[in-house]
Amino acid sequence: MSDLEMINLKDGAELRLTDRDIKDILEKVNIFQCMTTVQIAKVNEMHIKVCQRRLRKLLKEDYLRKVLIPTTKGRSPYLLYLGSKGEALLNTRSSKPRLTLQLTHQQKNTDILIDIINSFKSTGIKCGVLPEHLIRIAEQEIIPDGTFMLERNNKSILLLIENCSGTEIIKSPSFNQDIETKIIRYEEMFVDNNVRYYEDYFKRNLRRFRLLYLTNDTSRQSSISSLIKDHDIHGFVYISTLSEFKQKGITANIWNIPAVNKFNQSII
Repeated sequence: MSDLEMINLKDGAELRLTDRDIKDILEKVNIFQCMTTVQIAKVNEMHIKVCQRRLRKLLKEDYLRKVLIPTTKGRSPYLLYLGSKGEALLNTRSSKPRLTLQLTHQQKNTDILIDIINSFKSTGIKCGVLPEHLIRIAEQEIIPDGTFMLERNNKSILLLIENCSGTEIIKSPSFNQDIETKIIRYEEMFVDNNVRYYEDYFKRNLRRFRLLYLTNDTSRQSSISSLIKDHDIHGFVYISTLSEFKQKGITANIWNIPAVNKFNQSII
């Protein structure tokens, strides 16, 4: 039996990787760079206590490593990332996550992508995800907060996500990193059909994309919608609030398309 099928632990116990849940733990952590126990359990649809037992075994043998996330609210959680044996098993390289504001935002985006993955399980629609940190490593000109591809009946669609936390400047005459500039750049990307990087990653032919904008409240949604009306002449930008997304799900009729004055739309 190969290393991909079984891990022989020092205490003599055996952890079978023929159980797909175990292999998925390592693969998902690799995709997302680092994850909490709750995130791992959720994306693998695993009971939290079962997940904790499996993670302890993987940590013991250095298939995974962990770093404490400081918090002032309750017990501090851990972020798990690949250890040396996990890297060898998946033939990849990893690194200890740096506890920064960017990583905090990345973790929130991981939660969004996990919800999206789970939304399409058992639907007949294939869903592949591409987290923000991989896009950043690839040095793309525009870096969304996450990306996913949906495929059904040999038809594919690319969707990019912007998760607006409420801290970005919406519009400024002198600052070129505001939300208005971002929307203009997405419009240029859409017109140029600049999706080659995503085609290579997902190994699919993709015709343009939709941009899904999630805002932290309805007031900000209204302000950004006005910008979208000014700059999106193709109707490819959809907008909703994060709370609506969390309560009703990605496929619900929660999306507005400001450019064409359509409301309560679905992405599928």
